[in-house]
Amino acid sequence: MNKIFEDDYLCYDITSVSSYSELNEYIKFGHNRDNEKLPQLNLTMLFGQKSCLPVYFQRMPGNITDVTTLHNLLKTFKAMELKSLNYVMDKGFYSKKNVDELVASRSRFTLAVPLNNKWVQHAIDDIYDAIHRPQGYRKVDDEILYVHSRLYPWGKDNRRCYLHFYYNAHRRASAVDRFNGELVRYKAELESGNLVNEHQEAYDEFFVIKTTPKRGTKVSYNNEAVSQYINRYTGFQVLLSHGIKDPVKALQIYRDKDVVEKCFDDLKNQLDMKRLRMHRSASVDGRLFVQFIALIYMSALRREMRKSDLIGQYTVRELLQEMETLTKVKYSGKYGHILTEVTKPQRLILQGLGIERPDTT
Repeated sequence: MNKIFEDDYLCYDITSVSSYSELNEYIKFGHNRDNEKLPQLNLTMLFGQKSCLPVYFQRMPGNITDVTTLHNLLKTFKAMELKSLNYVMDKGFYSKKNVDELVASRSRFTLAVPLNNKWVQHAIDDIYDAIHRPQGYRKVDDEILYVHSRLYPWGKDNRRCYLHFYYNAHRRASAVDRFNGELVRYKAELESGNLVNEHQEAYDEFFVIKTTPKRGTKVSYNNEAVSQYINRYTGFQVLLSHGIKDPVKALQIYRDKDVVEKCFDDLKNQLDMKRLRMHRSASVDGRLFVQFIALIYMSALRREMRKSDLIGQYTVRELLQEMETLTKVKYSGKYGHILTEVTKPQRLILQGLGIERPDTT
Protein backbone atom coordinates (compact mmCIF):
# COMPACT_ATOMS: atom_id res chain seq x y z
CA MET A 1 0.00 0.00 0.00
CA ASN A 2 2.74 2.49 0.98
CA LYS A 3 4.70 1.60 -2.15
CA ILE A 4 1.72 2.39 -4.40
CA PHE A 5 1.12 5.73 -2.69
CA GLU A 6 4.74 6.86 -2.71
CA ASP A 7 5.67 5.83 -6.26
CA ASP A 8 2.53 7.20 -7.93
CA TYR A 9 1.18 10.62 -8.80
CA LEU A 10 -2.07 10.97 -6.86
CA CYS A 11 -4.67 13.07 -8.67
CA TYR A 12 -6.98 14.71 -6.15
CA ASP A 13 -10.40 16.07 -7.08
CA ILE A 14 -13.94 16.50 -5.83
CA THR A 15 -17.36 15.96 -7.40
CA SER A 16 -20.95 16.46 -6.30
CA VAL A 17 -23.71 13.82 -6.21
CA SER A 18 -27.25 15.20 -6.16
CA SER A 19 -29.98 13.90 -3.87
CA TYR A 20 -33.62 14.52 -2.91
CA SER A 21 -32.95 13.40 0.66
CA GLU A 22 -33.93 15.66 3.56
CA LEU A 23 -32.78 13.23 6.26
CA ASN A 24 -29.05 13.00 5.52
CA GLU A 25 -26.89 15.54 7.35
CA TYR A 26 -24.34 15.50 4.50
CA ILE A 27 -26.85 16.61 1.86
CA LYS A 28 -26.48 20.39 1.54
CA PHE A 29 -26.87 23.04 -1.13
CA GLY A 30 -23.54 24.01 -2.66
CA HIS A 31 -21.75 24.46 -6.00
CA ASN A 32 -23.30 21.68 -8.11
CA ARG A 33 -20.86 20.48 -10.77
CA ASP A 34 -23.69 18.94 -12.82
CA ASN A 35 -25.63 22.23 -12.77
CA GLU A 36 -28.61 20.63 -11.03
CA LYS A 37 -30.69 22.73 -8.65
CA LEU A 38 -30.65 20.08 -5.95
CA PRO A 39 -28.88 19.62 -2.63
CA GLN A 40 -25.86 17.37 -2.83
CA LEU A 41 -23.16 15.34 -1.19
CA ASN A 42 -19.53 16.04 -2.09
CA LEU A 43 -17.23 13.14 -2.85
CA THR A 44 -13.44 13.53 -2.82
CA MET A 45 -11.19 10.98 -4.49
CA LEU A 46 -7.54 10.18 -5.07
CA PHE A 47 -6.64 8.35 -8.28
CA GLY A 48 -3.20 6.97 -9.13
CA GLN A 49 -1.85 8.02 -12.54
CA LYS A 50 0.56 5.11 -12.85
CA SER A 51 -1.57 2.41 -11.24
CA CYS A 52 -4.73 3.68 -13.01
CA LEU A 53 -6.67 2.80 -9.86
CA PRO A 54 -8.72 4.80 -7.36
CA VAL A 55 -6.95 4.60 -4.00
CA TYR A 56 -9.00 6.71 -1.57
CA PHE A 57 -12.43 8.30 -1.23
CA GLN A 58 -14.29 10.34 1.36
CA ARG A 59 -17.78 11.81 1.48
CA MET A 60 -18.24 15.37 2.70
CA PRO A 61 -21.10 17.84 3.19
CA GLY A 62 -22.38 19.30 -0.05
CA ASN A 63 -21.60 22.90 0.95
CA ILE A 64 -17.86 22.27 1.49
CA THR A 65 -15.66 24.08 -1.04
CA ASP A 66 -12.76 22.38 -2.85
CA VAL A 67 -10.09 24.50 -1.22
CA THR A 68 -11.06 23.53 2.34
CA THR A 69 -10.88 19.75 1.85
CA LEU A 70 -7.11 19.36 1.58
CA HIS A 71 -6.40 19.94 5.28
CA ASN A 72 -8.26 16.81 6.41
CA LEU A 73 -6.72 14.74 3.60
CA LEU A 74 -3.20 15.61 4.78
CA LYS A 75 -4.21 15.00 8.38
CA THR A 76 -5.62 11.57 7.46
CA PHE A 77 -2.45 10.44 5.70
CA LYS A 78 -0.30 11.77 8.54
CA ALA A 79 -2.29 9.57 10.94
CA MET A 80 -1.69 6.62 8.58
CA GLU A 81 2.08 7.35 8.88
CA LEU A 82 2.53 7.47 5.13
CA LYS A 83 5.72 9.05 3.88
CA SER A 84 6.02 11.83 1.31
CA LEU A 85 3.35 11.65 -1.40
CA ASN A 86 2.91 13.15 -4.89
CA TYR A 87 -0.31 15.19 -5.25
CA VAL A 88 -1.66 16.62 -8.51
CA MET A 89 -4.43 19.22 -8.14
CA ASP A 90 -6.20 21.90 -10.14
CA LYS A 91 -6.47 25.56 -9.17
CA GLY A 92 -9.65 25.00 -7.15
CA PHE A 93 -7.43 23.63 -4.37
CA TYR A 94 -4.98 26.52 -4.33
CA SER A 95 -4.64 28.70 -1.26
CA LYS A 96 -1.56 29.96 0.54
CA LYS A 97 -2.62 27.95 3.59
CA ASN A 98 -2.88 24.74 1.54
CA VAL A 99 0.55 25.22 0.01
CA ASP A 100 1.99 25.95 3.47
CA GLU A 101 0.52 22.64 4.73
CA LEU A 102 1.76 20.68 1.72
CA VAL A 103 5.27 22.05 2.10
CA ALA A 104 5.27 21.50 5.88
CA SER A 105 4.20 17.87 5.39
CA ARG A 106 7.12 17.44 2.94
CA SER A 107 4.68 16.19 0.34
CA ARG A 108 5.56 16.61 -3.31
CA PHE A 109 2.88 18.31 -5.37
CA THR A 110 2.02 19.93 -8.69
CA LEU A 111 -0.68 22.54 -8.33
CA ALA A 112 -2.24 25.01 -10.77
CA VAL A 113 -2.24 28.56 -9.42
CA PRO A 114 -5.06 31.01 -10.33
CA LEU A 115 -3.79 34.00 -12.28
CA ASN A 116 -5.79 36.49 -10.19
CA ASN A 117 -3.21 36.21 -7.40
CA LYS A 118 -1.07 39.35 -7.33
CA TRP A 119 2.13 37.47 -6.59
CA VAL A 120 1.58 35.33 -9.70
CA GLN A 121 0.95 38.40 -11.83
CA HIS A 122 4.16 39.99 -10.55
CA ALA A 123 6.01 36.75 -11.39
CA ILE A 124 4.59 36.82 -14.94
CA ASP A 125 5.66 40.46 -15.28
CA ASP A 126 9.21 39.44 -14.36
CA ILE A 127 9.46 36.76 -17.06
CA TYR A 128 7.11 38.25 -19.68
CA ASP A 129 9.84 39.18 -22.16
CA ALA A 130 12.01 36.12 -21.50
CA ILE A 131 9.24 33.56 -22.13
CA HIS A 132 8.58 34.86 -25.65
CA ARG A 133 12.17 34.36 -26.80
CA PRO A 134 13.25 31.35 -28.91
CA GLN A 135 14.65 29.65 -25.78
CA GLY A 136 11.10 29.32 -24.49
CA TYR A 137 9.67 27.68 -27.62
CA ARG A 138 8.39 24.12 -27.05
CA LYS A 139 6.21 21.69 -28.99
CA VAL A 140 4.26 19.59 -26.48
CA ASP A 141 1.81 16.98 -27.81
CA ASP A 142 1.46 18.84 -31.15
CA GLU A 143 0.83 22.10 -29.30
CA ILE A 144 3.06 25.17 -29.55
CA LEU A 145 3.88 26.61 -26.12
CA TYR A 146 6.28 29.13 -24.71
CA VAL A 147 7.72 27.84 -21.45
CA HIS A 148 9.75 29.33 -18.63
CA SER A 149 10.66 28.08 -15.15
CA ARG A 150 12.20 29.65 -12.10
CA LEU A 151 13.12 28.52 -8.63
CA TYR A 152 10.55 29.82 -6.17
CA PRO A 153 11.48 29.32 -2.49
CA TRP A 154 8.26 29.02 -0.48
CA GLY A 155 7.55 30.29 3.03
CA LYS A 156 9.75 31.43 5.86
CA ASP A 157 11.90 28.29 5.55
CA ASN A 158 12.46 28.90 1.82
CA ARG A 159 11.46 25.38 0.82
CA ARG A 160 12.55 24.60 -2.74
CA CYS A 161 9.62 24.91 -5.15
CA TYR A 162 9.48 25.62 -8.87
CA LEU A 163 7.17 28.02 -10.66
CA HIS A 164 6.44 26.87 -14.23
CA PHE A 165 4.98 29.32 -16.76
CA TYR A 166 3.25 28.38 -20.02
CA TYR A 167 1.96 30.74 -22.70
CA ASN A 168 -0.32 29.57 -25.53
CA ALA A 169 -1.26 32.25 -28.04
CA HIS A 170 -3.84 30.03 -29.74
CA ARG A 171 -5.73 29.46 -26.50
CA ARG A 172 -5.71 33.11 -25.52
CA ALA A 173 -9.17 33.76 -27.02
CA SER A 174 -10.80 30.97 -25.02
CA ALA A 175 -8.94 32.20 -21.92
CA VAL A 176 -10.49 35.66 -22.43
CA ASP A 177 -13.95 34.09 -22.70
CA ARG A 178 -13.35 32.03 -19.57
CA PHE A 179 -12.12 35.07 -17.63
CA ASN A 180 -15.11 37.18 -18.64
CA GLY A 181 -17.42 34.32 -17.66
CA GLU A 182 -15.82 34.25 -14.21
CA LEU A 183 -16.30 38.01 -13.85
CA VAL A 184 -20.00 37.68 -14.67
CA ARG A 185 -20.29 35.03 -11.93
CA TYR A 186 -18.36 37.17 -9.44
CA LYS A 187 -20.62 40.15 -10.18
CA ALA A 188 -23.70 38.01 -9.45
CA GLU A 189 -22.10 36.96 -6.15
CA LEU A 190 -21.53 40.57 -5.17
CA GLU A 191 -25.05 41.62 -6.12
CA SER A 192 -26.66 38.72 -4.24
CA GLY A 193 -24.43 39.04 -1.19
CA ASN A 194 -23.35 35.38 -1.47
CA LEU A 195 -19.63 36.12 -1.37
CA VAL A 196 -16.89 33.50 -1.71
CA ASN A 197 -13.76 34.16 0.35
CA GLU A 198 -11.46 32.81 -2.36
CA HIS A 199 -12.83 35.43 -4.82
CA GLN A 200 -12.09 38.45 -2.61
CA GLU A 201 -9.02 39.54 -4.57
CA ALA A 202 -11.06 39.50 -7.79
CA TYR A 203 -13.84 41.50 -6.13
CA ASP A 204 -11.34 44.13 -5.01
CA GLU A 205 -9.49 44.40 -8.32
CA PHE A 206 -12.12 44.09 -11.02
CA PHE A 207 -15.21 45.71 -9.53
CA VAL A 208 -16.36 49.10 -8.33
CA ILE A 209 -18.95 48.97 -5.55
CA LYS A 210 -20.91 52.10 -4.69
CA THR A 211 -23.57 52.41 -2.02
CA THR A 212 -25.97 55.36 -1.76
CA PRO A 213 -29.02 55.88 0.46
CA LYS A 214 -31.35 56.18 -2.53
CA ARG A 215 -30.00 53.58 -4.98
CA GLY A 216 -28.54 51.15 -2.50
CA THR A 217 -25.52 49.09 -3.60
CA LYS A 218 -24.49 49.19 -7.25
CA VAL A 219 -21.82 46.87 -8.67
CA SER A 220 -19.96 47.74 -11.89
CA TYR A 221 -16.84 46.48 -13.63
CA ASN A 222 -13.46 48.18 -13.25
CA ASN A 223 -12.91 48.21 -17.01
CA GLU A 224 -9.37 49.57 -16.80
CA ALA A 225 -8.27 46.71 -14.53
CA VAL A 226 -10.14 44.17 -16.68
CA SER A 227 -8.45 45.39 -19.87
CA GLN A 228 -5.03 45.42 -18.24
CA TYR A 229 -5.48 41.83 -17.06
CA ILE A 230 -6.70 40.61 -20.47
CA ASN A 231 -3.86 42.31 -22.35
CA ARG A 232 -1.17 41.06 -19.97
CA TYR A 233 -2.12 37.71 -18.45
CA THR A 234 -4.63 35.79 -20.59
CA GLY A 235 -3.07 32.86 -22.41
CA PHE A 236 -0.85 32.04 -19.44
CA GLN A 237 -0.97 28.99 -17.20
CA VAL A 238 1.12 28.69 -14.05
CA LEU A 239 2.00 25.55 -12.10
CA LEU A 240 3.65 25.48 -8.69
CA SER A 241 5.60 22.28 -8.12
CA HIS A 242 7.51 20.90 -5.18
CA GLY A 243 9.57 18.07 -6.62
CA ILE A 244 9.40 18.49 -10.43
CA LYS A 245 12.03 20.77 -11.95
CA ASP A 246 11.32 20.07 -15.63
CA PRO A 247 8.40 22.28 -16.83
CA VAL A 248 7.34 19.94 -19.65
CA LYS A 249 7.23 16.93 -17.32
CA ALA A 250 5.23 18.96 -14.78
CA LEU A 251 2.71 19.97 -17.44
CA GLN A 252 2.30 16.43 -18.73
CA ILE A 253 1.74 15.09 -15.22
CA TYR A 254 -0.77 17.86 -14.54
CA ARG A 255 -2.67 17.19 -17.76
CA ASP A 256 -2.85 13.50 -16.97
CA LYS A 257 -4.94 14.32 -13.90
CA ASP A 258 -8.03 13.94 -16.10
CA VAL A 259 -7.93 10.27 -15.07
CA VAL A 260 -9.76 11.22 -11.91
CA GLU A 261 -12.38 13.10 -13.93
CA LYS A 262 -12.93 9.97 -16.02
CA CYS A 263 -13.18 8.07 -12.77
CA PHE A 264 -16.01 10.35 -11.64
CA ASP A 265 -17.69 9.85 -15.02
CA ASP A 266 -17.53 6.07 -14.55
CA LEU A 267 -18.97 6.42 -11.08
CA LYS A 268 -21.92 8.56 -12.13
CA ASN A 269 -22.76 7.06 -15.52
CA GLN A 270 -21.37 3.54 -15.79
CA LEU A 271 -22.14 2.70 -12.14
CA ASP A 272 -25.43 4.64 -11.96
CA MET A 273 -24.58 7.04 -9.16
CA LYS A 274 -25.45 10.38 -10.70
CA ARG A 275 -28.15 10.78 -8.07
CA LEU A 276 -28.49 9.26 -4.61
CA ARG A 277 -31.83 7.54 -4.07
CA MET A 278 -31.48 6.63 -0.40
CA HIS A 279 -32.05 8.80 2.65
CA ARG A 280 -30.21 7.42 5.68
CA SER A 281 -26.51 8.20 6.16
CA ALA A 282 -25.68 4.55 6.88
CA SER A 283 -27.29 3.48 3.59
CA VAL A 284 -25.35 6.14 1.68
CA ASP A 285 -22.06 5.05 3.27
CA GLY A 286 -22.75 1.44 2.34
CA ARG A 287 -23.60 2.40 -1.23
CA LEU A 288 -20.45 4.51 -1.56
CA PHE A 289 -18.26 1.67 -0.32
CA VAL A 290 -19.76 -0.84 -2.75
CA GLN A 291 -19.49 1.69 -5.60
CA PHE A 292 -15.84 2.35 -4.75
CA ILE A 293 -15.00 -1.38 -4.86
CA ALA A 294 -16.83 -1.66 -8.20
CA LEU A 295 -14.88 1.36 -9.45
CA ILE A 296 -11.58 -0.34 -8.58
CA TYR A 297 -12.58 -3.39 -10.64
CA MET A 298 -13.75 -1.23 -13.53
CA SER A 299 -10.54 0.83 -13.49
CA ALA A 300 -8.38 -2.31 -13.33
CA LEU A 301 -10.27 -3.78 -16.29
CA ARG A 302 -9.82 -0.59 -18.32
CA ARG A 303 -6.09 -0.63 -17.50
CA GLU A 304 -5.77 -4.16 -18.88
CA MET A 305 -7.85 -3.23 -21.94
CA ARG A 306 -5.40 -0.40 -22.70
CA LYS A 307 -2.52 -2.88 -22.73
CA SER A 308 -4.17 -4.66 -25.67
CA ASP A 309 -6.20 -3.31 -28.58
CA LEU A 310 -9.47 -4.03 -26.77
CA ILE A 311 -9.87 -0.39 -25.66
CA GLY A 312 -10.33 0.54 -29.33
CA GLN A 313 -13.06 -2.05 -29.80
CA TYR A 314 -15.10 -1.87 -26.60
CA THR A 315 -16.00 0.40 -23.75
CA VAL A 316 -15.79 -1.30 -20.34
CA ARG A 317 -19.57 -1.67 -20.23
CA GLU A 318 -19.71 -3.12 -23.76
CA LEU A 319 -17.01 -5.65 -22.89
CA LEU A 320 -18.86 -6.74 -19.75
CA GLN A 321 -22.08 -7.09 -21.73
CA GLU A 322 -20.28 -9.22 -24.32
CA MET A 323 -19.01 -11.55 -21.59
CA GLU A 324 -22.33 -11.71 -19.74
CA THR A 325 -23.57 -14.88 -21.46
CA LEU A 326 -20.52 -16.88 -20.37
CA THR A 327 -21.97 -18.79 -17.42
CA LYS A 328 -20.80 -21.55 -15.09
CA VAL A 329 -23.53 -24.13 -14.37
CA LYS A 330 -22.95 -26.10 -11.17
CA TYR A 331 -24.38 -29.58 -10.51
CA SER A 332 -24.74 -31.32 -7.19
CA GLY A 333 -22.80 -34.46 -6.38
CA LYS A 334 -20.03 -35.82 -8.57
CA TYR A 335 -21.01 -34.02 -11.76
CA GLY A 336 -19.19 -30.78 -10.91
CA HIS A 337 -19.89 -27.98 -13.36
CA ILE A 338 -19.95 -27.08 -17.04
CA LEU A 339 -19.46 -23.79 -18.86
CA THR A 340 -21.77 -22.46 -21.51
CA GLU A 341 -20.38 -22.20 -25.05
CA VAL A 342 -17.66 -19.58 -25.51
CA THR A 343 -18.36 -17.32 -28.49
CA LYS A 344 -15.66 -16.05 -30.83
CA PRO A 345 -15.75 -12.46 -29.45
CA GLN A 346 -15.48 -13.87 -25.92
CA ARG A 347 -12.46 -15.98 -26.89
CA LEU A 348 -10.77 -12.90 -28.40
CA ILE A 349 -11.49 -10.85 -25.27
CA LEU A 350 -10.05 -13.54 -23.00
CA GLN A 351 -7.02 -13.80 -25.24
CA GLY A 352 -6.52 -10.01 -25.22
CA LEU A 353 -6.73 -9.93 -21.42
CA GLY A 354 -4.29 -12.82 -21.08
CA ILE A 355 -6.89 -15.09 -19.43
CA GLU A 356 -6.75 -18.82 -20.14
CA ARG A 357 -9.88 -19.98 -21.93
CA PRO A 358 -12.18 -21.61 -19.37
CA ASP A 359 -13.13 -24.42 -21.74
CA THR A 360 -9.52 -25.61 -21.87
CA THR A 361 -9.13 -26.18 -18.10
